Amino acid sequence: MNVNESKQWIESRQDSLVETLCELSSINSGTHNLDGLAQMEAAFRELFSPISDSVEVIASQAAEHADLEGKVYTQQYGNILSFKKRPEAPMQVLLVGHMDTVFPKDHSFQSPIQTDDNVINGPGVADMKGGILVMLTALQAFESLGLDQLGWQVLLNADEETGSHGSRDALESAAHTAHAGMIYEPALADGTLSRARKGSGNFTLIARGRSAHAGREFEKGINAIVGLSDAMIQLANLSDLARGITVNVARINGGTAPNVVPDTAVCQFNVRCVRSEDQVEIKQRIDDLIAQWNQTTDVEFELHGMFTRAPKEVSPSHELLMEWLRNCGEELNIRIAYKDTGGCCDGNNLADAGLPNIDTLGVLGGHIHTDQEFMLMDSLAERAKLSFSLLHKLATDGEQLIALKEAGHANS
Repeated sequence: MNVNESKQWIESRQDSLVETLCELSSINSGTHNLDGLAQMEAAFRELFSPISDSVEVIASQAAEHADLEGKVYTQQYGNILSFKKRPEAPMQVLLVGHMDTVFPKDHSFQSPIQTDDNVINGPGVADMKGGILVMLTALQAFESLGLDQLGWQVLLNADEETGSHGSRDALESAAHTAHAGMIYEPALADGTLSRARKGSGNFTLIARGRSAHAGREFEKGINAIVGLSDAMIQLANLSDLARGITVNVARINGGTAPNVVPDTAVCQFNVRCVRSEDQVEIKQRIDDLIAQWNQTTDVEFELHGMFTRAPKEVSPSHELLMEWLRNCGEELNIRIAYKDTGGCCDGNNLADAGLPNIDTLGVLGGHIHTDQEFMLMDSLAERAKLSFSLLHKLATDGEQLIALKEAGHANS
């Protein structure tokens, strides 16, 4: 097929894409539902294998976390799928998606419903099962052109919604072998795509005191909740909105009964920054505070967690890739606009590894992470055509991006 015939083929796939999306949305694939993720793994292996030269199942790494009870545990994650085509080609593109959603298997939101002529409400329809189908359809159409100067790798992980702890190394390794990244998080409902993104880290602070009877031996107790309360205020005060730094104390837990001095209290908080150097600074300030508290109070503090997403800062090679997508949109009568966001995704990880990427190439939708999540049905074919056009551009003019990316490495 030629380019125009491939675009027409994409349009002919619209009804089938909607049907497949509803089937995928009906499979619960919450990050911790390993059985559901295994079903998703099987479904995507069946869909992507016919156009791939190789298929690999990669075990996610386990990660250590601390819960709200102050207990440290090891979390297992679902497998990572890797599909490759023409790894010897001079231009290499990494396409990334995630199979997991935020909805656990006991959540009430489990099934997709078409709410009007162009809207589906359902778990993962926008974030990002619809996006993965956009990716697949664009690749199928690209393969119909018979071009051999571009190779690609698809990486589908199973833990993006909780920070990609288990897939971080796989993402970094894949980024180092590619020249451009395409990630299928949803665009906004009006079609706007993300530009720069803040970096993010999730942390758990455990305060340990000493239990005592609140009536008989109150003076012998060390109240962990009181100690943690002061600590949380100091953490929150690290926010600096003028610099784009936010510290959100999000969850707290502690104590057993009113007549017992609590010996343990826990808070979980999130930190977001615009610049990588701010992450280094804020982490040092947190560490300094904890050292100070441990020296000046009777409560003992310990911190768990880390920054798992570096800020996504826009380089010249990012700018070129975004401009190419804008040009592709103009040819398809699709307006492409970008805006900075405080949200994070695997695009942060790829950018941190030096890979220019666009990370909202999925369907148009909104209200993600809620039971009101929706996507616009006609965006399945529309965004597949947009990605197909960008792949064609990378295949024919990719040398320019490669040169700019390499120049950036030489100057860094």
